[in-house]
Amino acid sequence: MNRRRGVVTFFIVFAGGIIGAIVGHVLRDIVPILDKGLKVGTDQLSLNLYLIDISFGIHVNITLCAIIGILIAFLIADIGRRRRQ
Repeated sequence: MNRRRGVVTFFIVFAGGIIGAIVGHVLRDIVPILDKGLKVGTDQLSLNLYLIDISFGIHVNITLCAIIGILIAFLIADIGRRRRQ
């Protein structure tokens, strides 16, 4: 049961980060600081085998609003967990 609870909490927090990033992007003209952030990741890792070319890349855009969304989602998940106990 604890493993399932951890997975649910992870997805709630992940969804909170995504929703927070979207809200920050939408409100960037009204409150510009919400969309300011740090972009972390790789540009492109490439493997060329002459038959196929495989490229991998990942970027994580950490913004202030995404962090706020993660914190709010974590608090919601924690409140839900405490109510079930």
